[in-house]
This record gives sequence, C-alpha cells and structure tokens, in this order.
Amino acid sequence: RGGIWHDFCNIVCNQINQSINLIKMKKMKKLFIIATTCIMSLTACADQHQFIVYSELPVKAQTFIQTYFNQDDVTYIERDLDGVSYEYDVYLANAIEIEFDSQGSLQSIDCKRTPVPKGVVPKLITNFVEQRYPDFYIVGYMIERRNQKVELNNELELIFDREGNFQRIDD
Repeated sequence: RGGIWHDFCNIVCNQINQSINLIKMKKMKKLFIIATTCIMSLTACADQHQFIVYSELPVKAQTFIQTYFNQDDVTYIERDLDGVSYEYDVYLANAIEIEFDSQGSLQSIDCKRTPVPKGVVPKLITNFVEQRYPDFYIVGYMIERRNQKVELNNELELIFDREGNFQRIDD
C-alpha cells in the first residue's frame, strides 16, 4: 500500500511541478513580449523626437531667427517626425517658442507676454489689431491649413483667412 500511494503522490507532484513550470514559462514569455514591445516603442519614439543643433535647422528657419531674434538666444531645438515629415520646435532663452515645418516655414510663434516682432504677422492682420484693439498687442501667431490665428495679450484669439481677412473671434 505505501508503495502505491507513494508512487501516486510522486506522479501528482511531478505533474503539478510541470504545470507550474509551464505557467512560469508562459508568464515569462508574455513578460518578454511586453518588454520587447515597450523597448521597440521607446526606440521608435526616440527616433521621432531628437534634439538638434542650430546648423541642422532648414536655412529658411535659420534666416527667420536671424531676422527677428538673436541666434545666441536659442536654448535648444527639437526635431519631431510628424507622420512623414519633420517639424522643428525652437526654444529661446526668453521663453519664446517657434515652430517651423520641414521646409523651415513658420507654423507658429508664442511669445508668451511679449509682442511678436514686427514683420512676423502679415500687415493686414496687424493693422486690423491696431485699429480694433489699440490697447493690446499680438503675443502669438499660428498659420493653419485654412486660416491664421493671433492671440492678444488679453488672451483674445482672432481668426483670419489665409489672405488675412478677419473671420471671427475664437471662443
């Protein structure tokens, strides 16, 4: 009797150990797959987002910065892969943020509380703001697919069409 019972217990224990090992291997496999996926995702994100030096900016963006700002004020530049093309975010020492497209064309500028430099925003838009809002000035400018947007230092946002004609106040 003791021998059969002992053999039976050994068989059951071996099966339990094999099941536990199989479960551990499956968990390890899942963890490995998850870890690999995370590493690949982080690598892909790192490839999409890079810090670059000033000379790597498109020439048109460099010209813009030299025209309206001091190149020495550039604190850092990020190049982001946006779908199939790059965008460039330039950060200046005075907290100004400028975004350029892959060709170096201005997409947006955010001067926080200081006025956007004269000549950045089209004259038709600046004239409109000066006439309608003489006590305020433009602190942000964005060029979108179908329109242009300015933000005033009173946080009012005005929308203009691509030609610079006033459309509406953005609420």
